Amino acid sequence: MLKAKRSKKTKTIVYGIEITKPWSKEMYDHNERTEDHLKDQIKTAFQKTYTNMAIPMDEDGLRDMANEIAGYKYGEGFSIQDIVEEVLKNLEHMPGFQLHETMYYLHHKGYVKTQAMGLIGYQPDPCLVPYWEVK
Repeated sequence: MLKAKRSKKTKTIVYGIEITKPWSKEMYDHNERTEDHLKDQIKTAFQKTYTNMAIPMDEDGLRDMANEIAGYKYGEGFSIQDIVEEVLKNLEHMPGFQLHETMYYLHHKGYVKTQAMGLIGYQPDPCLVPYWEVK
């Protein structure tokens, strides 16, 4: 019986880090640093929506952005302060996979700029433009 030769799997390297399963320490370290940066970017963009409340449309933007970050809508019964406190608390405790997905949607809607790096080890969304610079 003939044995089929196995082709060697090519290594995937992103940002100088080899992508492995299970994840390597380097992958976790990169994602921890990147998560902190992405959360700061989201927080800054979110703060801009509620500090510029002079324009009536900003409340709609605030509620829309809050929906993308928290994953649920805030109805008329919530004050702006309630929304801000809840969203910032959700953002602080957001897991990496949710942060990755949230960045896609916030970038798609124009709330955040394109980032230099993205999180690694997660599947890209084929329907949306990546939130990081693709080289």
